[in-house]
Amino acid sequence: KAHVQARLKFASEHLNNSEENWVKVLYWSDETKIELFGINSTCHVWKRRNAACDSKNTIPTTKHGSGNIMLWGCFSAKGTGQLRRIRGTMDGAMYHQIL
Repeated sequence: KAHVQARLKFASEHLNNSEENWVKVLYWSDETKIELFGINSTCHVWKRRNAACDSKNTIPTTKHGSGNIMLWGCFSAKGTGQLRRIRGTMDGAMYHQIL
């Protein structure tokens, strides 16, 4: 609820901003982790008691993980930004460096 109120306040305060001002705004940014083998979440499958597992519902795994890559991207009024690889933990300093 607090986020909704904050967004409404922001929108009403910037309702009459010029187009030149909106060109300076980064509209969206996000990061994602891509697993190179498998998935990074749990998957559940229903089966009847004492029924054998169906091989189509199994996910192969590797010991000690198989690697992943973390990516960050954004877009603004000027279009999409560069897709950046994130090494380590994304913190405020790294975020400012990317921008």
